[in-house]
Amino acid sequence: ARADETKTSDYSPLSPQYPRTSTGRRRALALWMTRPDNPLTARVAVNHIWMRHFHQPLVSSVYDFGRNGAKPTHPELLDWLAVEFVDSGWSMKHLHKLIVTSATYRRVSSAKGASQWHAIDPENQQLWRMNSGRMEAEVVRDSLLFCGDMLESKMGGQELENSEALTTFRRSLYYSVHPEEGGKNPLGEWFDAPNALECYRRTRSIVPQQALALTNSDLIHAMSERIVKDTFEIEDSNALIINLFERILSRQPSDAELQVCAKALTDQLRLANDAKHAVSDANLKARQSLVRALLNHNDFITIR
Repeated sequence: ARADETKTSDYSPLSPQYPRTSTGRRRALALWMTRPDNPLTARVAVNHIWMRHFHQPLVSSVYDFGRNGAKPTHPELLDWLAVEFVDSGWSMKHLHKLIVTSATYRRVSSAKGASQWHAIDPENQQLWRMNSGRMEAEVVRDSLLFCGDMLESKMGGQELENSEALTTFRRSLYYSVHPEEGGKNPLGEWFDAPNALECYRRTRSIVPQQALALTNSDLIHAMSERIVKDTFEIEDSNALIINLFERILSRQPSDAELQVCAKALTDQLRLANDAKHAVSDANLKARQSLVRALLNHNDFITIR
């Protein structure tokens, strides 16, 4: 039998009832936080953005910004950038462009020939050189896909699960991040993916698993095969090595590196022939070995 319909007036919802229109409280909070005379919001944002470009913040206590935290190393710079940020309409794009086109950002990271500065400021607090730092986990994955010419350039779209990261090649920022199992990208477990429970400062670790992941992971094997396939028509070993250096490390090899890589190719080819592989397979395996070695090079994952 069909039950009688419950009248709306007789129904009492179990959960709290919310108004159909906004009370305006959240908007009021946002406007209060972004008032030009608020001394914290713009400075905190600038400190975070600066830290991501220079690998060190202007205020070291990013988790406790204010009177109880550390003092800024460059207070005038922090204030100026905060005012510029607000005046630009809180445009992060404007702030990023301002930082990366500055002379400070474009300094070399090497301390060679600057012994006097190293003696005065060994921790580089005054930014007399650029701080080198390892790529973030997402950038490592995207760089591997880019080298293999597999990275999708499409912008926007729905969030993807990390289980799809080996079959869909979108940029890593489109994959979900959460504290539960499966909440990190395939390389994030070893390359310090962000903690979904906080938004302060990523940890930076050096563990053996990072080298193993860049040598023997499914993604590395797939991209090395792709790179070798694209360069298989290059017969001259020196031309091949130069092409791989430019493609993977964005620079040309030195004479010493050219000799070492040529010898490595010869040795790997001999080992493959000793294992009685076909000539084409032996050449393929030798080249894949060199590609994996370059993908494991410090220059590949380090921003200088």
